[in-house]
Amino acid sequence: MEDITVPDTSRSWEHLLNPGVCWIVCTFEDRLEFCLLQDDPSLAYSQGCMEIEKVFPPDIAFLLHEIVRDASKMKPGDAKRIALVIPGTETGWPCMIYRLFSGRFSLSWLNGRNGNNEQDFCDLREHLRNEKAVRKANEKQNYFNAIVRHDIMNLIMGINGYMDIIDEIVDDEEIHLLIRKSRDLGERVRRVAELTRTYQDLGNCPPEYVEVARVMEKIFERHEFSGKIINDVQVNGLFVFVDRMFNTVIYEIVKNALQYGGEGVKIRVFTEKVPEGIALIIMDSGPGVHPDFKERIFSRTYEDRRGYGLYLALEILDITGAAIRETGTYGEGARFELIFPPDAYRFDP
Repeated sequence: MEDITVPDTSRSWEHLLNPGVCWIVCTFEDRLEFCLLQDDPSLAYSQGCMEIEKVFPPDIAFLLHEIVRDASKMKPGDAKRIALVIPGTETGWPCMIYRLFSGRFSLSWLNGRNGNNEQDFCDLREHLRNEKAVRKANEKQNYFNAIVRHDIMNLIMGINGYMDIIDEIVDDEEIHLLIRKSRDLGERVRRVAELTRTYQDLGNCPPEYVEVARVMEKIFERHEFSGKIINDVQVNGLFVFVDRMFNTVIYEIVKNALQYGGEGVKIRVFTEKVPEGIALIIMDSGPGVHPDFKERIFSRTYEDRRGYGLYLALEILDITGAAIRETGTYGEGARFELIFPPDAYRFDP
């Protein structure tokens, strides 16, 4: 098989899933490698095989692993029609997989039509073009937001300067009170503007599967939490399909636990099966949430909030179809349940 070639990674991975492209997939204990079976003028090639993880985004690489793992139950010579489906959607790349020998498989990508010439999976090229257009628009919007944020900061500095001058030349106590209130409002505007900097990349990068235990470990190791929290994390092997800002969701929940529970607060992390899929549960030993506030704490207009953390946590999870709710008992501690649908989580040994 000296003539088997592999694509140059400088070209888009999407070309590798075009109808008519055929792969040979080789399985190893720690990786999958693939080679192209035929020459395709629309692709660039280099010699040898390539690891799937080095060519495809993490979510697509994971799905390819799942396809090959399921196909390992087939007997040599067997074939079946499958599809690489994007989690949370009904769109995917249809293909035929053939079990060869010695841990080898053949994948032939199809045109999305079944034997009756009816389309059973949509052509994802249009889906990907639309996604790229949205991301490009988001990049431009973020650039515009950065300009506006910079101008707002400059205007606030100017307003504060004028208030300092007025504060010095006026002796009326009522005017001093109005100046202090104006400065407080100006500080609130500044914090909102800074918030847009923190979350400007929300949804800009494709979601991916992340290891929950590793995210929790990194959060608890942060300087502001280190030595102040007693944690019990029991989620080994759990991966969830989330936006790249998922660590911010965990950070906000842990920050709230320390803020209201004080130093020495205990946080327990585990999972439970729920009708919607699986719940990642984060419990603390703090005072808990009053029943009247269980839904309001996730609202953008919640008046007693000390920030936008839980509202933004809800928005981050919603990008990939996940949800969050608070189900603790008031007086016994908070209990946040992060709900992931069946196609948005997996367990690895």
